[in-house]
Amino acid sequence: MIYKFDEAIVNDLKRTIDPEGGANPNVVCITIDNYQSTLAQMQEDKITYPIILLIRDDDIPVKTDLMNFARYKRGVPAAIDPKTNNVYYERALPIDLRYTLQILSTNVADRDEIAREIFFKYESEYFLHIETPYEVKRKIRFGVQIDRSYGMQNASSVSEYLSDGKLYTTTMALLTDGCVMLHNTARHLKVERMDTKNIKLENPKGSSDK
Repeated sequence: MIYKFDEAIVNDLKRTIDPEGGANPNVVCITIDNYQSTLAQMQEDKITYPIILLIRDDDIPVKTDLMNFARYKRGVPAAIDPKTNNVYYERALPIDLRYTLQILSTNVADRDEIAREIFFKYESEYFLHIETPYEVKRKIRFGVQIDRSYGMQNASSVSEYLSDGKLYTTTMALLTDGCVMLHNTARHLKVERMDTKNIKLENPKGSSDK
């Protein structure tokens, strides 16, 4: 499920740089997995820049101060399947996802302009959403914000993938709020049938037995 948060941020970055779907077709927004795949499939050392690269931190801390014991241990009823009569209990674990955002470009102007656009968009908390991929289908809203203490760190180095020139990089850090891991447990809902054999019906007032 965590990959859904990655996808949501990458897709929003694409909309930020290319809001009309064609204004900046040369800017590529991808995750680290797709970047490695792109490099592996390169032929004749050709690759298109600029690239916006989203890298999620390997460590995923649990936000214990936000944990709800009942919701985590037992879960809360989230949906019912009328066909099977199963009630799905949703357990939630609040997690802290952190990202490193790298802008890779062959020139300083493109790098700086893209970094400026991203920094001002996420300078205040910006909210996105994902759709859960499990039995309970619902949307989860989460926030993304630039880590101001990290700022923007610029660097340049000779790229092994470009035979002429340098590859310029700006690195920023993204913080998130409201990210969770979910687990759904199905419990069958049993309906007890009423025993009508021993029920005595009384005549309503004003009526008589024949």
